Amino acid sequence: MAEFVRVLDEAELPVGSNKAVEAFGRSILLCRTADGVYAIANECTHQKMALEGGRLRKHFIFCPAHGARFDLRNGCPSGDLTNKPIQCFGARISDGGIEITQAAER
Repeated sequence: MAEFVRVLDEAELPVGSNKAVEAFGRSILLCRTADGVYAIANECTHQKMALEGGRLRKHFIFCPAHGARFDLRNGCPSGDLTNKPIQCFGARISDGGIEITQAAER
């Protein structure tokens, strides 16, 4: 069973927003959509830019630097800028907090 770590209070991440946190020795981006909360590596595979602040649409995030699009559910990119997926982490909301684990839950 994967061990979850609390990284943020639920109230700090409203629907439609994203926020980077430090966990597991790296920057992890938490994204909250109407479908739930997702956790991905905070680094675009196109040019290694931070994804924090990127626009969210449904279950996709767009890199704020060049517009590369990634599926939050599995990390897969869309379009021509990159064919390398971003790493995904398991994420959940529990007892008013957002928890993540190193093992992908999707």
